Amino acid sequence: MKAKDIEATYTVASVTGRLIGDIVGSPALGAQIVSSLLRPDEHPTERNIQGRLREALSGGSIQIKGLGPKGLKRLQSALALGKALYIEAPEVGTIVDDPAVAVQAFGEIAWEPVEKFAVLALDVKHRILSMRVISSGTATETCAHPRDIFRWLIQVGGTRCIIGHNHPSGSVHPSNEDLQLTKLLLDAGKVLDIPVLDHLVVSGGEYVSIRQTTGLWAESN
Repeated sequence: MKAKDIEATYTVASVTGRLIGDIVGSPALGAQIVSSLLRPDEHPTERNIQGRLREALSGGSIQIKGLGPKGLKRLQSALALGKALYIEAPEVGTIVDDPAVAVQAFGEIAWEPVEKFAVLALDVKHRILSMRVISSGTATETCAHPRDIFRWLIQVGGTRCIIGHNHPSGSVHPSNEDLQLTKLLLDAGKVLDIPVLDHLVVSGGEYVSIRQTTGLWAESN
């Protein structure tokens, strides 16, 4: 690693530690918390620090050493406020005419440390009716059953839908399982006359449209 890269990664650690210190009221504790998230021989990066911190705050397997219940609650509240301020979900009635619009609706799962599967219900004119997280899994997989997806869509009056899930790993490349599930949902949507318009894989600020990058929709016609 170059000297400039090392300096940048340690800047990430110091800035994150300072922010945590401001929230919990102890600069020393902030630095200690960041240090506890890393292995002894591991270089700090934006992804490993922030990813592990998100997992710890969401009740995952990672524990924040030295932080009591009040401090944990403060950090969780700060995280919730950040999401509310900077993840702008499109309003009900917004027309989804581009995958980027749907990605905004899935913003709340894009940064999650575990896989979550969500569905965006649309009307016949592709206007947003509602969004719901259908299932939550582990850091590497989640399970979404077509029965649960389409039952909810029928309940809210959805006549079209876009499905989406996150990859906590940071890669938005669809897995074979993602493609198989997409095929299954396309077939189910045809039977129920509720077309699946797209399947988006999101992670952080990145996404991939499976419809735009594969031939699955052409094959299903």
